[in-house]
Amino acid sequence: MNPLSSIAKSAVVLAVLAAPSQAGETPVVQATRTPTPPSIDGRLDESVWHQAPTVADFFQREPVEGAPPTEQTQVRILFDDDHLYFALRCFDSQVNRLVANQMRRDADLDENDNIQIILDPYNDRRGGFYFSTNPLGARQDLLLTDEGRTRNQAWDSVWQSRTTIDSLGWSAEVAIPFDQVRYPDSDQAVWGINIGRAIRRKNEEVFLVPPPQSYGFRGRYRTSRLAVLTGLGQLQSRPPLAVVPFFLSGTRRDFTAADPTEYDLAPGLDFKYGLTPSLTLDLSYKTDFAQVEADQQQINLTRFSLFFPEKRDFFLEGAGIFEFGERVARQGLGGRPPTLLFYSRRIGIAEGHNLPVWAGGKLTGRAGPYQIGALRMTTEAGTFIGEEEQDRFLTADGALLDEDQVELRADAIVDTLQLTVPDTLCVAQTDFAVLRLKRDLLGRSNLGFIAIDKQPSSAASYNRTAGFDFTLSLLQAALNLRGFAAKTWTPSVEDRDRAGLLELDYRQSRFETRLSYLDVEEDFAPEVGFVPRTDIRRFKGSGRYRPRPAIDWIRMFSLGPRFTYLTDRDNTLQSRDFEFSAFVNLEVGDWFGGRYRQRYELLDEAFAIRDNREIPPGAYEFGSYQFNFFANSSRRLSGRASYEYGDFFNGIRHRVFTEAVWRLNARLGVKGQGEFNRISLPDGTFNTHLFGHRFLYSSSPDLFVRGFLQWNSAQELVGGNFLFNYRYLPGSDLFLVYNQVWDTAGGLQQASRSLQLKLSYYWQH
Repeated sequence: MNPLSSIAKSAVVLAVLAAPSQAGETPVVQATRTPTPPSIDGRLDESVWHQAPTVADFFQREPVEGAPPTEQTQVRILFDDDHLYFALRCFDSQVNRLVANQMRRDADLDENDNIQIILDPYNDRRGGFYFSTNPLGARQDLLLTDEGRTRNQAWDSVWQSRTTIDSLGWSAEVAIPFDQVRYPDSDQAVWGINIGRAIRRKNEEVFLVPPPQSYGFRGRYRTSRLAVLTGLGQLQSRPPLAVVPFFLSGTRRDFTAADPTEYDLAPGLDFKYGLTPSLTLDLSYKTDFAQVEADQQQINLTRFSLFFPEKRDFFLEGAGIFEFGERVARQGLGGRPPTLLFYSRRIGIAEGHNLPVWAGGKLTGRAGPYQIGALRMTTEAGTFIGEEEQDRFLTADGALLDEDQVELRADAIVDTLQLTVPDTLCVAQTDFAVLRLKRDLLGRSNLGFIAIDKQPSSAASYNRTAGFDFTLSLLQAALNLRGFAAKTWTPSVEDRDRAGLLELDYRQSRFETRLSYLDVEEDFAPEVGFVPRTDIRRFKGSGRYRPRPAIDWIRMFSLGPRFTYLTDRDNTLQSRDFEFSAFVNLEVGDWFGGRYRQRYELLDEAFAIRDNREIPPGAYEFGSYQFNFFANSSRRLSGRASYEYGDFFNGIRHRVFTEAVWRLNARLGVKGQGEFNRISLPDGTFNTHLFGHRFLYSSSPDLFVRGFLQWNSAQELVGGNFLFNYRYLPGSDLFLVYNQVWDTAGGLQQASRSLQLKLSYYWQH
């Protein structure tokens, strides 16, 4: 059956069954206008705060859903023409046991005591803006889409917060400029809002409207259920105008490139303008990614490409609107890479080499019930020269033939030689264009469209992709249905170039169920996307049961199966993966448990798992056991560890993974990570090693130094990254970045290095 038609029919049936759910009683929070703005210093002793009523009706999400909090929290809200202000008093009976060890801006504050503010200016529960701070004044902000299931960590708002710690606990003052959030014009503005607090030593979370525990571990970001913020009166939005000129100076040397040394001494410009109150245009000239940390190395023991997350701010800001395909799992959770129609790392990165981005533009936002995203970028040409090992075939008359020539003279071959030959990668100047539309439907559901065009300088080598997708959010977000149907256009390919997906996610009480079906034809090829495997039909399912026993030292159990059943489009089984896992979450915050995994893999051809090591063609069925431990990350010394043992294709695998995090104090933290694999195959045994070490020093929320060193024995690389960042004014940054990569094949040799200085200035009208 055609994947487009089957998915489309399913979507119609599901849409007929869908209907908006009715919410229960919604708490109302009042904001009060003030003629005198408060001083943002973390002290709540100004009389201006007494104008606002106190909000104190918080309830637990963890550990006892709906129970009163063990520590009192009070909130007051003021506003004027320019800012929305929050005063938060977090009472604590044991101030000396506050957990606060993060100071860097945009750090993950989940492992600290913290407060969280979610604002939904459209009051539609589809997404919003997330602000958080801890007792040390660290600031974290996120852009939430898809009811908070998707979180854009690169969104960077210019806002203020200050905190103080005293004998009663700790307090925070927050000022959020109205022009940093998008909202509609209104005579009587009504926003969605939620305010939460984490008391980390108790692993306690409290909210004005507690997200149900069934939403999962990241449920605190969900906007499906919020309180209502009133009292703002008439609001007329002011489209932003921001200009960020930057100056870049530095040097790069790529020892694999045709022109190995480059020098940078050039200005650039980022421009942001609000075309409408809800639609923003971003333009960038000489787009620069100097401040981006190097990719974390991975060991690849599969036949398929590795998936690396995007880290570049230009692509991450507003990334939620461009998402199309399977959901991207959190890094480090394992599982197969997702199928995506748009994967921004295809722009400006070619086989690990960075290509200069000449210019780019992006339009994101809303127009009535429509979400709009448009992107256009141009990358410059590049040539990279490396080396690779190839077989050459010696004939009786002394000629050397390559693989394309050997069939013509197969009877004359007398020997096979392995030679090191040049490997040249030439990348043409390329234009990329993406258009994304989503239409709000049925309360919090939507229907979407995407079109992607990749156009190199040679018009004959274009690649285009288009698709439709839908999301249905039902039963107060307990039931979610998603799907897409897509097609690609490539020269000389006229058929077998379509794909479709249908997913179901149901969460209720202690149960969670996920089911999906993916159909990808053989020539489906979105070159600006990520497709791990074509010519497949894949069924996936998982179930999870999380009971909470009446045992003082155990918070919950988490257990259940997960399976994948994958065939080619002739219904021949290619891969089967079954796993059952069981974990225990202790009241002190630690997790431990194990899993059993049983796999079947059909190899049509051999694949090189290591130099001079191949897994031969055939059908393989093998199983393994894994044991895991995750320590409470709020401790000064924490980490995780796992050990896996079992069959591996036609051999045996031992895998050990460890990670240790040591926070010496609130300013300095060190992380060490290591992975060891020992693979025993019939033709020999080999080991792989992966080590990474990080340090982070923060002298304030606006100044930090970060270092990263890693070694990957499988790729024979050692890499180092050093980053100094000082935000000397709101939105204005100074970066100093050094990168070094060594090739360890045949000794320690330099592969590339760079040193860059970037200075930016943020101006807003």
